[in-house]
Amino acid sequence: MDERVCAAPYVACGVRTRFLMRDAAVALLPAAGGAVAFQGWGAGRVLLCTVLVCSLLDWSFARLQGAAWDGSAVVTGLLLGLLLPGGCPWWAAALGSAAAMGSKALSGGLGRNIWNPAAFGRVVLLTFPGLRPAPLRAVSGRFLLGYTGGSLGEISSLLLAVGAVYLLIRHLLPPQIAGPALAASFLTGALLPRGDALAILAWGGTSMTACFLAVDPVSSPMGMGLQGIYGAACGVCCTLAAYYAGGVAGACGALLALNLLFRWMERAYN
Repeated sequence: MDERVCAAPYVACGVRTRFLMRDAAVALLPAAGGAVAFQGWGAGRVLLCTVLVCSLLDWSFARLQGAAWDGSAVVTGLLLGLLLPGGCPWWAAALGSAAAMGSKALSGGLGRNIWNPAAFGRVVLLTFPGLRPAPLRAVSGRFLLGYTGGSLGEISSLLLAVGAVYLLIRHLLPPQIAGPALAASFLTGALLPRGDALAILAWGGTSMTACFLAVDPVSSPMGMGLQGIYGAACGVCCTLAAYYAGGVAGACGALLALNLLFRWMERAYN
């Protein structure tokens, strides 16, 4: 009997990984379209660059390994592009994409990465002062629709919510992670000095973290007992990092730390 264990993500019989990646990409299209609508070609250039570079590198790695291309790089590219500002230089978008795909390749490819590649690519770009967002406490705006003061994903939490609902309908959004993450973000916002819980919940970075980054089936814990704790920890830590440190990039940094912590906890728990 063949007892080899395959890497995550695990899918039901008859469902291919590229179909899951297609659904994930479709869920991000409303936010990507809204970014282009509000910021024009600058946003489109950033998104096109991250998707193309991620896809090209991932295809190259797959060819070198003799593996089939699964399309996951399109999702990584869209996520990374939405984590960047519309004025991001093309070389920085390409560098972040290379860092994202490099971290995935060095971890062994899809199913073996220890943290979310898009979040890693965004954190790498914090080394450039011009790409360090302002702390969330220093900004204000209409976060539900039309906010253009941050990353492309912050433009509209309503459009992100449309994508999250699509993932939920397709059974690709684990509510045991996203639910506690959103609730913890709201409660953390209510307890922050001069914090606005509703504004933090309406901020696009909260939706991006809770519904698209934290729920990555590879870098998030698989045990049901840990998933709720992980989601709540993401809500608290990512909100604090965004509020006091670097906005959406600060949230990505906190998420990477939690990916590592819960990977260790999951191994210790099992």
